[in-house]
Amino acid sequence: MQRTSLHRFNKEEGYEKVITRGNSSLKYLGFDRMVIKPGEKIEYEVKGEEIAIVLQEGDFKATVDWNGKKFFDEISGTRKDVFDELPTSVYLPPNSKITIESANGMEARIFTAPCDEGNEPYFCGPDDVEEGAPGAHIWKRKYRFIFGPGSKHNGNITKKLIVGESVSVPGGWIGFPGHRHDLNNENEYPLEEIFSIRVKGPNGGPGTVIQYSSDIEDGERWNEFFVIEDDNNAIALPVGFHTSFAVPGCTEYLLWGLAGKEKIYKVQFDERYTSLENALY
Repeated sequence: MQRTSLHRFNKEEGYEKVITRGNSSLKYLGFDRMVIKPGEKIEYEVKGEEIAIVLQEGDFKATVDWNGKKFFDEISGTRKDVFDELPTSVYLPPNSKITIESANGMEARIFTAPCDEGNEPYFCGPDDVEEGAPGAHIWKRKYRFIFGPGSKHNGNITKKLIVGESVSVPGGWIGFPGHRHDLNNENEYPLEEIFSIRVKGPNGGPGTVIQYSSDIEDGERWNEFFVIEDDNNAIALPVGFHTSFAVPGCTEYLLWGLAGKEKIYKVQFDERYTSLENALY
């Protein structure tokens, strides 16, 4: 039984639904992508869900309506390099509409979570992103909280979504030891997760995502992994321990999002590697 699923982007322009409840085993989390050509415009209405738009590259100007009234007259952002520059992001609740245009072209990647009522729209510029660089050696990485869990940066912006970015050092790991959020107990809470990865290296890649379980499930121990060699991907991670790394000489950019029935963030690390905790933080 395949638990995880790798999804490719198909559209060269416009708004694309990439991961949905119809093509994955996820119930609480989805993933979209938006590409606008130079001089073009897109209008998108948000219905029955909240979304978090994360600019990947290019420029945009946008207006936002909410419940039939203008909320943002004009917001804008630019980004050239996801590895070195902080993101610009927009949170949109149900019953909102964004009109977005680009002078020189843009790409954004978007997390979605079904909900009936969201919070008010929110514009998150680069100065409103929390960045840190914990860890040592090949475990050192940058993390960027865009919309964090309840107790973290911007934790009260969304109803369901938790969104951020991580960047490895060359040949480094992001999130090792692996962690999971499958069970509802004092140590973890069920959350679904999606990764979208870009790799920078001498020949563009590859990087690798590992999804695994160290527990026996239905009488077997399972492992699943994907080798990522391009930027055209999103990976649905419904259950199990997961982590990722870049091969030597390559740097990994990881855009990640989580959602569950409730916005509760508790994770369980693989206890076999607790001796590495000091290297992580």
